[in-house]
Amino acid sequence: MIRGRRLALVALGAIACGGCSAPDEIVVAVSTDLALPKDFDVLQVQVFEDGTRKFEQAYERLGEADAAARLPATIGFYSSRDGGEAIRIKVSARVEDALGPVRILREAVTRIPKDRIVRLTLPLDFLCDGSARAEGSGDVVSTLCGEGQTCVAGACVSSTVDSSALPDYSPGDVYGGGVGDGSGACFDVTACFEDGTPADVDPETCTIAAERGAALNVALQTAGGDGICDEGEGDDKRCLVALDAGSDAGFRVEEDGRIALPPAVCGRMADRIAAVVTAPATAACAQKTAGLPTCGPWSASGSKEP
Repeated sequence: MIRGRRLALVALGAIACGGCSAPDEIVVAVSTDLALPKDFDVLQVQVFEDGTRKFEQAYERLGEADAAARLPATIGFYSSRDGGEAIRIKVSARVEDALGPVRILREAVTRIPKDRIVRLTLPLDFLCDGSARAEGSGDVVSTLCGEGQTCVAGACVSSTVDSSALPDYSPGDVYGGGVGDGSGACFDVTACFEDGTPADVDPETCTIAAERGAALNVALQTAGGDGICDEGEGDDKRCLVALDAGSDAGFRVEEDGRIALPPAVCGRMADRIAAVVTAPATAACAQKTAGLPTCGPWSASGSKEP
């Protein structure tokens, strides 16, 4: 743990706080539905307090054997003043290095909680690709959303987060039941969608049909090669982005049994998304959720050698 005067960074990985006193901490959990280093290879984290940059770090070589971090990653910021500090957090996916092109930006404006350790999840997901650019100073600015907003599932929503409403931090909720050391489970996208079939998408409601009561996994087949790809060649090669079940940023089952997708999915069917693919959830392929990260060389879950 690296202590600072006001905010502190806890090393990327799971946070152990046994015996800690006066926990006033917000744990930022960063995940992605893309493949590393193919889609991006740098995670940049910036934290501001009262407009002053208090922390900035770029974690490079993501997906490589000597990566500076594995995803999901957790970074804890604690208070030295009994909590309550207002902070602005920016996490971004960059390419090449800390000053390279930006693909995705996610922001949150919140406060360090009082007498709690809470989890704030900030995914870097495909539907927000192209949401930001880098300035000459190295700062990252949104190209999609206005002031006070951030991109979630391709849409602009408020970036303000009430930390009192956030859940308590538990490593298992981030690392597939593990603690960030390669333990826990992960979701094998290519295996779980090996026999997946394209679904008919209703463009008016951006929903797909589903058998009532049947648990499904849902993925976006990308048109440009983003996401986790199988070993096929040419037209047989599929690259997929798995969506989280029970999530506004993924998919939800509506009262009539249909599956609701983020509206941005239908907006990108003409160019970035080739198809929506479904596959049954099974004992070997549990339903994908935010707490079950994808498998890959970048993953902090599902490998004994993270």
